[in-house]
Amino acid sequence: MMPARSRPVAWFAAAICAACGGAKQEPPPVSPPPQPSNGPPAARKQLQAPASGSLYHGVFPAGTDQPDSDISPANLAVYEQTVGRRVAWVYLDNDWFRSRAFPAVTAGWIHAHGAVPFVRLMLRSQRRPLVTDPVFTLDRILAGEFDGDLSAWADTAKAYGDPLIVEYGTEINGDWNPWSAPYNGGLDIGPAKFQQAYRHIVQLMRSRGAANITWALHYYGQNFPGDDPRNVPKAYYPGDDVVDWVGISAYGSEKPYDHRCPTLRQLTDDMLPQLKAATATKPLFLFELGITDHNPGCPSGPWVQAALSDLLGGRWPDLRGFAWWNEHWSTDANPADDSQMLVQENHAVGDAFHAALTGPQAGEIVDAPLLK
Repeated sequence: MMPARSRPVAWFAAAICAACGGAKQEPPPVSPPPQPSNGPPAARKQLQAPASGSLYHGVFPAGTDQPDSDISPANLAVYEQTVGRRVAWVYLDNDWFRSRAFPAVTAGWIHAHGAVPFVRLMLRSQRRPLVTDPVFTLDRILAGEFDGDLSAWADTAKAYGDPLIVEYGTEINGDWNPWSAPYNGGLDIGPAKFQQAYRHIVQLMRSRGAANITWALHYYGQNFPGDDPRNVPKAYYPGDDVVDWVGISAYGSEKPYDHRCPTLRQLTDDMLPQLKAATATKPLFLFELGITDHNPGCPSGPWVQAALSDLLGGRWPDLRGFAWWNEHWSTDANPADDSQMLVQENHAVGDAFHAALTGPQAGEIVDAPLLK
């Protein structure tokens, strides 16, 4: 998602309680949550991508407190009640300006719920977008200055033992995050530095024995800048040997006054060939999906209905999953300008999800992690 998401928001405590009283039917039965792994690492199961024609369903179950940090079991339960299905993965942010430690407590309750933790490994010292990070530059990562922290993270992830999905370099083809090319030497050298930094992180963690991690590479659904061949997915791709899954963020309008209103079909049809130019073998995903409410030029209910129709209708057989970004956040003092993506607060979106995920094409959805 674009950088407006990263700024403070106000707390609307009534949102969750109001949603809990909805009249949605109970989610259909799914397989029971997996039990914690107690055996030796070699005996533990590995996460698998669904086969063609099936889709994992995930979510970022936030609220309206601090953006990207207030996920909770309660928010997850409200989301699942609203859409009528369980999820196979749950996002969480691991912001290193808060802690450089592996988020064991959050990962634990996600696993207990029966889902896989999807960790966004955010090596940054602040939330402010569009600036060079004063600490976590790609050069310093490559120089090994954070190897001690990364090794400790990997050791705890290994001890956790159960499957994890981890991404580094969120929306790397955008120009807002501190790992992006503009803040690491520009488009002439930044993409190659990112490749090396991604490889460094993955290889270090694998060398520590953290084999339970599925490594994801996450692009934005449009290249920014979009007219520069140095800023396409292939330019940043670090290699099939260190990447397991590849995906994009795909958003309609992100603010009520946003003049952008790309459909999911437009975004995905344009980006999938670019992802395939980067890798011909890795499974592809919609890692983030969303649209704000209250934009008169981009109605959210019809947008979601069309998006899910294409997703579940088999338009993109190469896709193996999607996740909704369930959050409400503000970037200014006017509440009318808030970004509102909470399905429980938008009846048109909630109804579209519920109808699609419990309807005739619901068999496409994979509610629980596939382990082997």
